[in-house]
Amino acid sequence: MGRTAESWKSVRPRGDRYPDPRASDARGRPTGLLQEDAACGLVERVAPRPTHQEQRERLAAALRSMAAAGLTGGHVMDANGSSLGLLSELDAAGELPLRLRVAPWCQPETDADGVRAIVDRQGTGCRLWRVAGVKLFMDGTIDNGTAWLERPDCHGESTHAFWPDPAAYTEVIVAFHRAGVPTATHAIGDAAARHALESVEKARAATGGRGGNGAGEVRHRTEHIETVPDDTLNRFAELGVLASMQPTHCCDFTRADHADNWSRRLGEERAARAWRCRDLWDSGATVVLGSDWPIAPYPPLGVMAGACHRRPGRDLSLPPHAPEQALTALEALRAMTANAAYAAAEEHEAGRLAVGHRADLTVRGGDPLTTPATELPDLPVLLTVLDGRPTHRHPGL
Repeated sequence: MGRTAESWKSVRPRGDRYPDPRASDARGRPTGLLQEDAACGLVERVAPRPTHQEQRERLAAALRSMAAAGLTGGHVMDANGSSLGLLSELDAAGELPLRLRVAPWCQPETDADGVRAIVDRQGTGCRLWRVAGVKLFMDGTIDNGTAWLERPDCHGESTHAFWPDPAAYTEVIVAFHRAGVPTATHAIGDAAARHALESVEKARAATGGRGGNGAGEVRHRTEHIETVPDDTLNRFAELGVLASMQPTHCCDFTRADHADNWSRRLGEERAARAWRCRDLWDSGATVVLGSDWPIAPYPPLGVMAGACHRRPGRDLSLPPHAPEQALTALEALRAMTANAAYAAAEEHEAGRLAVGHRADLTVRGGDPLTTPATELPDLPVLLTVLDGRPTHRHPGL
């Protein structure tokens, strides 16, 4: 099963448009919440650093756990630090149990040479991992007031884009499209999603619809899409932009009665448009589901279950948030397998069991299409196979 993932370092504030991320007064005394990547930097400078061997062991253990949960591959939205070197070491040692597609970041300060460097890195990697695509951020999050909304939230926040000059983001999207590089843009707020879509539209217009340098179709995607109005929603199918979503965010971080922080900030009208999986699917958009680990748990059947029942995983007796936006079990399964392969332009070799496709598969102890959604996470993983090689085997086999 494919999945998407994103680094915990969500968004880096720019200029004076955001509150002081240090959350401290003139004397350095803490005053509140640490926000976003600038605050992470403050912590990282003084936090104990694991050794290279510790990092390697922790990564290997995390990937083994993912294989035990039934994952055979992942879309990793982070190529920072020593991550690629560690992946190379594990791959060379035969210890990489997942097939990984890695998208490096492109930040607002990235210049033309930086964009070219990202283009030149495409396709590099080893046997089981490779660089493919690029990750950008159009905004932050609704919960802490750094999303980009068409109207301010109840605190007067979430009014600006992550890119100080959104037009510069559009130019970068055009450049990547021209080079045939698929983009994945973090866009949570309605204004962020709208601008990301408009940028893809301009990129296609600038190149006659197809990528440059001999590239064919370039499959761009928008990540998260937590709240969008109808006129924006319908643009995904029109422009062929993939809708990559994480239903467990809706399940575990919001409430049906809108008493949670996310819903209160948005107000009833926009909170009612939470994670419109069904509407996007019915509009003809290609919906891709993922976990956004480590923000949320990675087990794939938990993600699939959330897309179907939309209830808090910690208490399934609570009512669902916008149950009309639920997907069927078959749709959710397709969104995590065939559609994930399509997002990576690998539909002719991955995403389903077929002659000539990769031998990447998961054997479950029950049928995920007939098991009640609330029981899906409990289906045991009997066997996980990557490229014909078992990466996990149930003790009972």
